[in-house]
Amino acid sequence: MKNGNSVKIIVDTNLWISFLIGKKLSCLLELVSNGDIELVASEELIEEISIVASRPKFVKYFSKEHYDMLRDFMTEETLFYKIDDIPERCRDPKDDFLLELALVSDANYLITGDKDLLSIGRIGTCQIITVMEFNALVASWGHTLVAHEDLETYYPIVIGD
Repeated sequence: MKNGNSVKIIVDTNLWISFLIGKKLSCLLELVSNGDIELVASEELIEEISIVASRPKFVKYFSKEHYDMLRDFMTEETLFYKIDDIPERCRDPKDDFLLELALVSDANYLITGDKDLLSIGRIGTCQIITVMEFNALVASWGHTLVAHEDLETYYPIVIGD
C-alpha cells in the first residue's frame, strides 16, 4: 500500500456493471473488505449504478440478488461523501460528479473504462486509471488481482466503442 496507509478508490459505474455481468464482483469486494483499500461512493454514484443496472440491455446478464448484494455493500461498506456543488470539468457532464467526488474525498484512484475520464489523467491527487492498471498496482502490493483479463471483454457491452 501507499506508505502503509489505506488507499481510497472510486470505481466508475461502467466497471461495477462489468463486474456484475462478468460475475467478477467478489474479487473487488474481497480486496476492499481486507481494509487496505477503502471504497469511496456518493449518492450520485449509487444512483447512476442503479439507473444503469436497470436498463433492459443489462438486466439479462445478472440476477437481482447479485445487484442487491452490490447495492447493500456500497451503502454499508463504503466511505460515503456528500457532493454539494458539481462544476463542469469533463467533456461529458454526466462524469463531472466523479471528478468532484475524487476531490472531495481525496481519493487516490478513480478507476474507469471511460475514455473521456482517462484522457484527464489526474484531478488533484487522484490518478484516473483503468482497471488493468489498478490490477497491476494491486499485484505490486502483494494482493490478489481485482480483475481477470476477460473483464475487458464486457466493456463494449457496457460503454460501447
